[in-house]
Amino acid sequence: MSGPVVLGLDFGGSKIAVAVADLTGKRLGSGRVQTEPALGARWNLERGISAARGLLGNIAAGRELVAVGACTFGIPATYGIRLAPAIPGWGELALGLELTAAFGTRAVSVATDVKAAAAAEARSGALVGHDPGLYVNLGTGLAVGIVSGGKVVAGANGAAGEIGYSLRQPSDLDLDRAHRLVLEEVVSGMAVSGVGTRRTGEELSAADVFAAENEDARLSGVLDDFVRELSFHLVNLAVAIDPSRIAVGGGMARSWERLEAPLRRALEANVPYPPELVLGAYPFDAALVGAIALGVEAAEEVTVDSNSELTNGRTVASAVLGASRSINSEDTDRSEDRGRV
Repeated sequence: MSGPVVLGLDFGGSKIAVAVADLTGKRLGSGRVQTEPALGARWNLERGISAARGLLGNIAAGRELVAVGACTFGIPATYGIRLAPAIPGWGELALGLELTAAFGTRAVSVATDVKAAAAAEARSGALVGHDPGLYVNLGTGLAVGIVSGGKVVAGANGAAGEIGYSLRQPSDLDLDRAHRLVLEEVVSGMAVSGVGTRRTGEELSAADVFAAENEDARLSGVLDDFVRELSFHLVNLAVAIDPSRIAVGGGMARSWERLEAPLRRALEANVPYPPELVLGAYPFDAALVGAIALGVEAAEEVTVDSNSELTNGRTVASAVLGASRSINSEDTDRSEDRGRV
């Protein structure tokens, strides 16, 4: 086979997924590696880049790489990634510039992972035709993507849907950030893992807790508490947004049979117009599907501009999902970063 390809990367808190696709978005191959947060941002970035290079060599040797689409936890801007505590130092990475240097392509597009996932579900998945629609990502962290008019709502600062920062009770208003637990610290894969580990004294992942819930008395109530608080906040979101459908994805969606019934009951009992609740069409890799789409759209921009000379190290990137439209290596005015992802 011949012809140009695009690369998609999904940098998550617990794994990095990579895929190579043709210019129609057809996936030619994919893979994933685990992150090691304790080893820091640079090590994990290089691990993802190495995995992508290996996949390109195996799947697309000799074919031109024309664009890279990438998504990440947090809110990426030209010179850093905001709200990204899962891996130490990740917030200081200029991800778009790093990927430009690593792969030598002039087209790089970067977006927040949950927004990329929501866009994938709105474009060709479970949220097609639903306005508004809501995508709920239950992974290492917690966030949602709000779909309106077929587009993912970015927000004034790119932080729409970052419900992991929500307060949990009125008394939280009287505490400073260092002395309160925000929602993500209680409702997320990271939180379930932490409670399971503390209860048993063993290093447990969220998947381990789900698997052992009925067999280990020490884990009694852990998931009941998790689902109850998730249901509370999902009800409030549904009341506020009035979505026609809620699609759920992320690593914990692998335990959909444990989550679906209580979430559905809560919505039907407490929302004036209960939305449909479904598992996403891309339950475990919607962000990677979204990253591939970012790469394809960035490649299309390169094609459109192919008759124009690109200078000054400018990197073409699509404005999808609030992604920075361009990355200019000579731009030193970082004030424009505000509000971009």
